[in-house]
Amino acid sequence: MSDPFSLSSLLRVSAALVLLLGLLVLGLRALKRVRPSGPGGALKVVASLALSPRERLLLVQVGKQQLLIGSSPHGLARLHLLPDAIDEVATPPDAFPAWLRRASAARAQDEHPR
Repeated sequence: MSDPFSLSSLLRVSAALVLLLGLLVLGLRALKRVRPSGPGGALKVVASLALSPRERLLLVQVGKQQLLIGSSPHGLARLHLLPDAIDEVATPPDAFPAWLRRASAARAQDEHPR
């Protein structure tokens, strides 16, 4: 009976482990490439709005229909089915900060009139 801690036994176990890990990595890469992207790419997120770090609104296009979906830690919920499709929302990224500055300045002037 051979010693299980001999150099030849350890080399065989190490080689088998390396081979197994290599096969696992190759299999995962192949699976990632073959993964389907959906039915003809018919599902598309048109717009997304973060409400908080863990909650957001999503406008999703499915075929010719658009759905407003709420996403939270508790799951997803369909909020509304839009009767007419909306094109991609073209809101400038700095619209809300500019509005907030104007509103804060107006409020400060109302509280401290000269």
